[in-house]
Amino acid sequence: MLLLLVLLVILFSTSCIYAQNNKDSVIEPKGPTYMKVQYAGNIGLLSVGMGQTYMDDKLYVDLNYGYLPKRLNGVRVHSFAIKASYQFVQGQLSSLELGSYAGMCVLYGITSNTYIRYPDLYPDDYYLPNALHLMPLVGCNARCLSVDKRVSRVALYSELGTVDYKIWYALKNKKIKPADIFNFSFGVRYKM
Repeated sequence: MLLLLVLLVILFSTSCIYAQNNKDSVIEPKGPTYMKVQYAGNIGLLSVGMGQTYMDDKLYVDLNYGYLPKRLNGVRVHSFAIKASYQFVQGQLSSLELGSYAGMCVLYGITSNTYIRYPDLYPDDYYLPNALHLMPLVGCNARCLSVDKRVSRVALYSELGTVDYKIWYALKNKKIKPADIFNFSFGVRYKM
């Protein structure tokens, strides 16, 4: 599974780079490539990623790597995530471009105690795999429409999200408040 994720990262990055460098190619970019850095949001304490926009900058698809140190969690966590979000509201307020979006993230967490397939010492079909998760999210972003192109390529964003198992636990246990299952993250995106 890890090999598959690494191959997907390599394929995604080389196709984006190839499409930008070869204008006569059949594979033309559908929008600008961007890089991003995110703090929190269940992808890791800090995550970095790259992505592509589609549909006139309304659909964002990115691939992320996150890291959570052992001193904060008791176990070191590496994670890979594919995130897709659709910007459903976009407007302008003075020199700011503002947007709201919703999306879904698929997370693969790698630690010493997460599994896609459990070792033989666990009973068959007793535990659900705990290395893959679906994470719904909503967010907003802001970008300064400046004369300086470097500044106008930077967007700040914040997201409110959750994880599939937290939703499941909240549905089963009425003592868990909806506010307890959500997380907040923020980040910076730079269009190349």
